[in-house]
Amino acid sequence: MSSTDAPTSISTRARLKTPLAVVSFRRVVSDLLNRNWIEGAIPFIAFFILVAVVLTTTDDYFSLSNLNTLTRYFSDVALVLLAMLLVVAIGGIDLSVGSNYALCVLASLYLFHIVELPTFLVLPLAILCGAAVGLINGILTGVLGCGALLATLGTMITFRGLFVICSQASLVEISTSFRADPVWDFFGFDDFFGMPFSFWIFAAVAVVLYLMFRHSRFGWHILAVGGNRKAARHAGVPINRVILLTYVAAGALVGFAGFLYAARENSAGSDTGVGLEFFVLTGLVVGLGGFVPGRGSVFNALIGFATIFLLNNALRNAGFRGDFVQASMGFILVAVLAIDMKYRKERHRLLARAYLDPAPLALAPVMELGDLAPGKGANKLAEATLIAAGKIDGPEDVILDREGHLYCGTRDGRIMRLRAPDYTEVETFAKTGGRPLGMAFDAEDRLVVCIAGMGLYRLSGAGEIERLTSQTARSWTSLEDDRAIRMADDLDIAPDGRIFFSDATKRYEMETWAVDLLEGRPNGRLLCYDPKTGATTTVCDHLHFPNGVCVSHDGRHLLVVSTTLCSVMSFDLDRIEDGPREFITGLPGYPDNINRASDGGYWIALAGMRSPALDLAMQDPALRVRMAKRVPPTNWLFANLNVGGVLKCSANGTIEDAYWDAPEGPLYMITSMREHRGALFLAGVLNDKIGRLALTGADPAWTAPNSYWPR
Repeated sequence: MSSTDAPTSISTRARLKTPLAVVSFRRVVSDLLNRNWIEGAIPFIAFFILVAVVLTTTDDYFSLSNLNTLTRYFSDVALVLLAMLLVVAIGGIDLSVGSNYALCVLASLYLFHIVELPTFLVLPLAILCGAAVGLINGILTGVLGCGALLATLGTMITFRGLFVICSQASLVEISTSFRADPVWDFFGFDDFFGMPFSFWIFAAVAVVLYLMFRHSRFGWHILAVGGNRKAARHAGVPINRVILLTYVAAGALVGFAGFLYAARENSAGSDTGVGLEFFVLTGLVVGLGGFVPGRGSVFNALIGFATIFLLNNALRNAGFRGDFVQASMGFILVAVLAIDMKYRKERHRLLARAYLDPAPLALAPVMELGDLAPGKGANKLAEATLIAAGKIDGPEDVILDREGHLYCGTRDGRIMRLRAPDYTEVETFAKTGGRPLGMAFDAEDRLVVCIAGMGLYRLSGAGEIERLTSQTARSWTSLEDDRAIRMADDLDIAPDGRIFFSDATKRYEMETWAVDLLEGRPNGRLLCYDPKTGATTTVCDHLHFPNGVCVSHDGRHLLVVSTTLCSVMSFDLDRIEDGPREFITGLPGYPDNINRASDGGYWIALAGMRSPALDLAMQDPALRVRMAKRVPPTNWLFANLNVGGVLKCSANGTIEDAYWDAPEGPLYMITSMREHRGALFLAGVLNDKIGRLALTGADPAWTAPNSYWPR
């Protein structure tokens, strides 16, 4: 609508349709490539190709009886694989797992058959035996600082020799023992729900490790040490202790595996555990695509090991000689690794090419401003005085409390307070650790802040910061998990205390938000946090870069800016589920924040001006794709950010006044403004200063806090 054509009631405006989902081929491809589990795509495909080959060449290979046998032999060796995964995740290696495994098998058999201990004592003692070997490895690598490769090579040779010496004296006696125990047999032979009990033990351990890597401090410490040992040390992670405990945990898993083998076989040979370390290492390499420290990918590791295990078993069952089996496994290993490494290198290139997903977007024609257009009259913002010039960096939003003190966020994550009345005293009010954007005061004069990449936070006083919310419900129409609030932008608080805030884009970060505008798709959403329940809900999804948020003067409506569409929409707070209505369309620039004015109207910040070339480019997605591929980002078509502007509209959306700065003026790219006691304070996300402009005819006693929460 134009500036001279305003309906009399916001509630009678035309409804705006929002899509139920955003679906496109490029979006599906990019979302798939962006998922963490897609890194295991090649091993996963290789596993299913192998299964298909076995199915077509071998009858009844996957019958229930054969599956039962396969899982029985798979389980204890898979535990050794998980032990190896632990030490690889921390940036080490354990070549002694085969020797440790054999020693634990012998210890279990000796304690059960010779000492005749009950099974419930044999099991923990076998685990302790494995943990003791792990403790020695941990001391060598974590405490003494020996290289993991050489240290575990030494323990491999040592404990293999110890096993041979001990087995010569006891294996004959063990083999002639006829002791039987139902608990021992249960671990070795019995089934539980149609599967070997040992398989359920392995599955439980795998789940515990998966949860440990993702939800426990110890798991995070392992990944931190493996990913970047220097950074982990600076973060306060006790590196030596973590390495030591990791090797102990890995040894304990090997001890558990040795006990299961002993219970199943009831015997051991001189070759027990020989080559086991290389067998599990092969499976780990296939699953992870190499030795990748700092990754606890339990599922990928098990897929790789299952591939090697199944291949080895299928070839031997087909009657091939052992040397041919080994050669075949080596060839397939090299082939899978070559393909996997090539895929991993190209994945990020494919993702970069597919991630930008432009859509055709036709903007409403620019409204006729007449004498209010830029260049038609005096540059009113040129009369503004500058506050704290050079003392603040990137104040995206600005707000004032009841006493007139001014607050703004900075690029380095601080919230600054400028004390009234002259605003020369600049102090750090709080450190957030993120990028503070929109701000609002609640009924108790606490400052609520949107922090990009972190969510919604509240400050009760200087340095007293608490998180309100950082997640909302997941949108099940998207492959990408969008529960995290990626770019909380602006907010306002309704009379009943509900906090409405915009998550401007679910696809891009603070550093790349402008690419979302170039994409032209509805990637944003309007969220609501209810302090009474602590719940965060999605009010309206699939909005075009929702930005500024403002509760109307009567408290009945919510005004939300769409920067991409150069428009402002309204929501009825009593019927919020009805969706948005049109409030203002065809703005001459890209609006950012919107705030109340003392006369019942609203101030709208324009961060940049529209141009015919960019409006046409938004209608041609192919052009934007070519531009992104062939033109450096610094030369992409973007809004004209050299003209700072503020529009003043009435309660019904009629543009009544416009404030511009000269192209060379200091107040370019204005992203927020607040009226306070007859003056307008102006901020910009790229500025290092705040402007203060005296307003002619404005109420000198009006303040925003009293407008929202009168006293």
